[in-house]
Amino acid sequence: MYRKTILDNGITVVTESIPYFSTVSLGIWWKAGSRYEHQKNNGISHFIEHMLFKGTSERTAYDIAREIDAIGGSINAFTGKEYTCLYARVLKKDMDTALAILADMCRNSLFDSSDIEREKYVITQEIKMIEDNPEEYIYDMFNSSYFKDHSLGMPILGSQQNVEGFAREQLKGYFADYYPPKNAIITITGRIKHEDAVARVNRFFSDLRGGDIGGPSIISPEPYNAFNVYEKELEHVYLCIGTRGASQVDKRRYCLYILNAVMGGSMSSHLFQEIREKRGLVYNIYSYVNCYHDMGTFGISTSTSKESIAEVLQLIKDEIARIRNDGITDAELAFSKEHIKGNLFISLESSETRMGRLAKNEIYFGGYIPFKETLHEIDRIRKKDVDEIGRFLFDRPENISLTVLGSVAGETLENLWKS
Repeated sequence: MYRKTILDNGITVVTESIPYFSTVSLGIWWKAGSRYEHQKNNGISHFIEHMLFKGTSERTAYDIAREIDAIGGSINAFTGKEYTCLYARVLKKDMDTALAILADMCRNSLFDSSDIEREKYVITQEIKMIEDNPEEYIYDMFNSSYFKDHSLGMPILGSQQNVEGFAREQLKGYFADYYPPKNAIITITGRIKHEDAVARVNRFFSDLRGGDIGGPSIISPEPYNAFNVYEKELEHVYLCIGTRGASQVDKRRYCLYILNAVMGGSMSSHLFQEIREKRGLVYNIYSYVNCYHDMGTFGISTSTSKESIAEVLQLIKDEIARIRNDGITDAELAFSKEHIKGNLFISLESSETRMGRLAKNEIYFGGYIPFKETLHEIDRIRKKDVDEIGRFLFDRPENISLTVLGSVAGETLENLWKS
């Protein structure tokens, strides 16, 4: 059962009671992420996420880890484009311990100068790890091109130059401005009762105060469609193809999920079967959907040898043409609906997934979207709805962008792509 309460200091508390779960998942979500940064402070949200684990006036970094380990729980955090989350999973009996630790990290993190300097090195190594992993790095390169001169195109980790330049007062000031109670959502799922959960949260978080900022400002990007080749000596050539998609609040996103399952979102999808299974040209190929507040992207990603790149690219173009000209079949529609619904049902067995779903519903819709309503939206999709979104994505080839990473003849590949 879903319930929602807003505390006097502005923190939104959302719970879902699941009596048959033995664990409780708790998350503190802030509407803060790389989208709300600018070029000079890009990476600051991610840096702050790291610093929350480096010790408080009450606990050392070791104490935080030790207290959670002592009860068999887990604690972690992540930073995204449009939100940051600090979360824990524990047994119900240990809920107060988790809340006390999370509240301490929010209230009393030291942002110690020596820890900051040490963490600069850690994060620059993290940046270099991404750059050394072309399968991940190509997404940053695609986004940088597609969202040129917009914050959605900036990497979540930021640049090495920015990271090395962050100062203590800058980090503390940004945390005070962008992580106040009114910009925070606490979501809790598991074997709990709403009134009891709110009382516990109030006990640990009611004295939190902070800036009275409104919601983060959103400036919609103007996608920049382009063909880009980034030369790098690699054994494989990496491709990322992308075009406009649907926002988190656009109901067409359900049609996009259907199309994704057909094209490349599963092992039985067209791209995987045609290019991986039948021809053995790639190790992996898949399509994906990204949805943001006001827009989204649909993409295809793979890697292959220099000798096979032209054939792989042509096969992807053939699949795009098939979707654009013929649409999907009734059998593909029925299959994809069951595939998506099955994945949803399985995901609900995790209290962490349910906790995240509560938060995202609150962030994007300001309320709760019942699971039955999601299933209804999927069931009511017709073939013509999916065909329409397919034409929307692929009707104009000049709106489809391609980013290539590797050692490849760019001009030859561009001629093939645009032919």
